[in-house]
Amino acid sequence: MTVTGILSSPSQKRTFLLTSGMVLFICIIGIFMIAWFAPSTPIWNSLNSLFISSVASGVFALVAGLYIYYFFVDPNDIAAKTTILPQDIKQTLHVIALRAKDYKIFVRTGRHFRAEILPVLVNRACQTQCPIRVEVVLLDLRDKDLCEKYANFRKTSSFDRQAWNTSYVQTQILATILALIHASREHSELVNIHLFLSKRLSVFRIEGSTDEILVTREDPKDTASRYSHNHRDFGAYVTEFSWVRDEAFRVLNNEAGIGQTMLPELFGKNQEIMGLEVEAKKACSESSPYVR
Repeated sequence: MTVTGILSSPSQKRTFLLTSGMVLFICIIGIFMIAWFAPSTPIWNSLNSLFISSVASGVFALVAGLYIYYFFVDPNDIAAKTTILPQDIKQTLHVIALRAKDYKIFVRTGRHFRAEILPVLVNRACQTQCPIRVEVVLLDLRDKDLCEKYANFRKTSSFDRQAWNTSYVQTQILATILALIHASREHSELVNIHLFLSKRLSVFRIEGSTDEILVTREDPKDTASRYSHNHRDFGAYVTEFSWVRDEAFRVLNNEAGIGQTMLPELFGKNQEIMGLEVEAKKACSESSPYVR
């Protein structure tokens, strides 16, 4: 428990200052009452000295505490402000999506995004009649070796390790792409989706808007970090996302995004990918695998 932590709450700050002021005021009144009415005996002089020392100590502590609060920064407090507990990640992502005027995400398969966040973005755009631009960077499902490498990583580190293999990775990515195509076709005037396929592996997910970014890890038991646009690290993660996006393969390189595109137009020549369509359509209706 720190001074800055306590005083960061307006109600606690008000209570602390009011209580401290009242105690000091009572002690000052006691000093004058003893000096004016009490006889000049050793006992009363000692009591008066006690009140005087208490006031001096209280004023010093109050001034020192306020000075520390306003002019010093606790690194632990900074870290605590950005840390999100695992059980709060789902709600935090939901709030970010509700506030977002645009949305960007760099993930591997996009299972949670497909099931939980994309519907929120679409519904908000429809309710407010305000267009939203969504940039989605997924793992390049055309690269079988890359998908196999990611599947092997999840087999050793994931809570649902038994499900992971190369075909599962490709199917989940394709399911997310199908969900994006559906959202874009149904709401093409409001939801402008840009899809990118990346060959960069990472254990971190970056997602959010121009107002705030959430950085999570692959394991849902891990904490996350949340950065608002005025945080000193916000720009670094936006830049990181931009670099990943810019070096990735852009599906349909135009400002209209994927628009009214159908799946065969994207992967029609890749029979292996098209062969996963049936399983991918089933996966589209699955709920998020993460229990937060």
